[in-house]
Amino acid sequence: MKKLFTFAMALMAAMAINATDYYFAGAANGWSNNNEAWKFVDVEGVLTLEVADLYGDFKVTENGAWHPQHGAAASGEGVALNGTYNLVKCDDSQGEADAPANCTILIPTEQGDGEWRYKDAKLTLDATNPDALVISLVAGTLYDHSAAPKTYQIVGAFNGWDAAGAPSFEEVEGVLTVTVENLSGTFKIIEDHAWTNQWATNWETGGSLALGEPYVLGAKGDQGEPANLALANPFGGYQNAVLTLEKNISGEFVLTLVSGTFSLVENDWFIPGAWQGWKCDDVAKMSPVDGQENTYELLLAEFSGEFKVVYGEWAVEFGAAKGSEETWTVNTPMELSFPCDNMKPATDEVYQDVTLTLVVDYENVAATLTIAVEGEGVQNIELNAKSIKRIENGQLIIENNGVRYNANGIAQ
Repeated sequence: MKKLFTFAMALMAAMAINATDYYFAGAANGWSNNNEAWKFVDVEGVLTLEVADLYGDFKVTENGAWHPQHGAAASGEGVALNGTYNLVKCDDSQGEADAPANCTILIPTEQGDGEWRYKDAKLTLDATNPDALVISLVAGTLYDHSAAPKTYQIVGAFNGWDAAGAPSFEEVEGVLTVTVENLSGTFKIIEDHAWTNQWATNWETGGSLALGEPYVLGAKGDQGEPANLALANPFGGYQNAVLTLEKNISGEFVLTLVSGTFSLVENDWFIPGAWQGWKCDDVAKMSPVDGQENTYELLLAEFSGEFKVVYGEWAVEFGAAKGSEETWTVNTPMELSFPCDNMKPATDEVYQDVTLTLVVDYENVAATLTIAVEGEGVQNIELNAKSIKRIENGQLIIENNGVRYNANGIAQ
């Protein structure tokens, strides 16, 4: 009987581990929360991740989403080689995600100056208790990355913004050159597969990348990160695009699209946001409106919070003008900007029975969004005891002490 019980417990533990996919999301992979190359996989019963280059801050995410997430109890804490760390899971109280601090890959203090990383690193994850994950750094070779020659990559929507897997520029007849099989959407130039240094839209001229026209890139600096760089027509793309990267006499990087075959790219429109976890999924996908050219619609039971309007899976993003204080309101057409910041709400209300209508001008790269509602919004409900708020099937659900409530506080 005891053996049967032990077997059953082991089986239940194994099922619990396999029920959730865990991902490493951090500086080493461009903070991607769903990169399959950075997913912990079962190796002889142990959740394991092996990567060529490991460094910096990170978190562990579940099922490719930012919530829930696992991090550090305090900034600066993390895991060292041959050590373990007890990760802290976010606490979702009153509907707001209380995110833990970033965890970090610790480097021995005696190493001194340098940009130290681990190559051929191996991490394991103990998920026996899904609310208290334990991460271990079991292998890796320390090296000074700052002493290595710099490399440059192009990363963007065409490769899912995967910094770790971004194609590198290689020297061809004395010029750094890269070929991208299908270049579309927006993109940036990065250094050494990391986001520490990056180049994209020029801070002064703005503009976009046109075939055969050298483009002076803007660098990351005191002004922050440059906006993603787009093609002259962001709704199209180039097959077998050949690009070169050179420095001008002022030390600025110049990117040139040398050749490629252009064609329009058909993509879906999405409205990802805080209301559904910032995913370009079926829940957020808009549908073409019959009889109305270049018009798309999304019907939702409830809508609130920040959002963007996205063409393809994060290929081209529309929203509030960069650096502006724009907010969204209902029943008023809003001209969206490209490039953009998140569109923030004017209030914290949750609107019900919402129709979102998008009209796109593909030729002039413009988009107008109307968020139509018939009734008034309702305030976010705050119950006395701890509660959990989530969106299920497009509806706001609040769970408190095992009882489920709708947006109006009515028990279901």
